[in-house]
Amino acid sequence: MESVTGRLEKRVTVLEQQLRKVRSELKAVRTASQRPWWERLSGKFKNDPLFAEITKAGQAYRRSLTPRTR
Repeated sequence: MESVTGRLEKRVTVLEQQLRKVRSELKAVRTASQRPWWERLSGKFKNDPLFAEITKAGQAYRRSLTPRTR
């Protein structure tokens, strides 16, 4: 039979491992959030056919707003 102290030591060991993992993940999030927003998004839609379609539609819309000269 395992003693109370033994069970507590195991629980503390597990908690310490989980805390190290959380701290590591938090550090990664903090490091990523220090970069400007546009750097974090840069390349996110590369080779995305839907985004390419949206971009073309936006360009066509902006062209439709420009007055035509004769």
